[in-house]
Amino acid sequence: MPVSVAYQDLDRFVRAALEAVEVPADDAALVADCLVYANLSGVDSHGVVRLPHYVRRLTNGTIKTRPRITFDRPKPAIMRVDGDDGLGHVVTARAVEQGIAACREIGTVTLAIGNSSHFGMAGYYLRAVTEAGLVGMITTNTDAMIVPPGARRAFIGTNPLAYGFPTGGEPFVLDFATTLVSFGKVALARAEDKAIPDHWGVDEEGEPTTDPHRIRGMHPVGGYKGAGLAMAIDLFCSMFTGMPFGPHVNKMYLEMDAPRKLGHFITLWDIDAFVPVAEIRRRVDQFIEELHALATRSEDTKLFFPGEPEALRRAERRENGIPIESGLLAELRELAGRLGIDFSTLTRAGKG
Repeated sequence: MPVSVAYQDLDRFVRAALEAVEVPADDAALVADCLVYANLSGVDSHGVVRLPHYVRRLTNGTIKTRPRITFDRPKPAIMRVDGDDGLGHVVTARAVEQGIAACREIGTVTLAIGNSSHFGMAGYYLRAVTEAGLVGMITTNTDAMIVPPGARRAFIGTNPLAYGFPTGGEPFVLDFATTLVSFGKVALARAEDKAIPDHWGVDEEGEPTTDPHRIRGMHPVGGYKGAGLAMAIDLFCSMFTGMPFGPHVNKMYLEMDAPRKLGHFITLWDIDAFVPVAEIRRRVDQFIEELHALATRSEDTKLFFPGEPEALRRAERRENGIPIESGLLAELRELAGRLGIDFSTLTRAGKG
């Protein structure tokens, strides 16, 4: 049975773990916010399940605790960011902050971010973008996990794509991996020692597997269309940044002796320069209202806009706590013991 943990307790635990390996307090708080936001949203594959991995890389130096993040604007609407092999969450959040300021100044900005690492839930960064009244697109490449139709092994990553639009309430946020499911769900199944559906991916011999520890390749969403989309995202994230592409990207869990060298590609638009943002918020709200009206009369049928299920889950989990499965809880307990931090708050049931 999972343990229900108050989100504030989980946030404090993540911050303590990161500070224990010499991540500055402000950066630790930022990463904790990102991970807990994913868990609150029900995107557990990108939440605290990743913490032990980040700590391993921070400890062995393949992710720097105190990166020197630099910004360069070769042209007004283009920003190059060097993450100096820091935590992807910190690198991306700082870049988005700079990007928002530039976008307000000139109307649009594209950020090519290199020398970064895994940045967690892409949609997290769109929160700041939409709150600023802007529209955004965020992508990243990852290590090769997609087996293109007709191929015998993986060539490109699960490369996610996220879009965000401001509304009068919860923003419209479309955030999805280009595989049937994100690899994070495989990582979560590994931590929880649970079987996975055999249609998620294949083992080293190219055969379907239900063992998350044996999976070596995953199927793209939409067949060749999804594979093509993942390839395009990879090109944006590698060619604009000078980072490795496809099979040359450092493997997150299997190549622990070298930095990830991931590329992220972000574009922001000041929609107020086209149509007043207040009008955009009203019209997107109307769009959502008309979408909701299409739902069938059945009480069991609901029609959601992208981002709505996550918003509803955040409200529920803020009230009732975040469920942590026993396998992951054991991993976090072991981590706490190694780092010498308090684990007791994660074992008590309670609300936020």
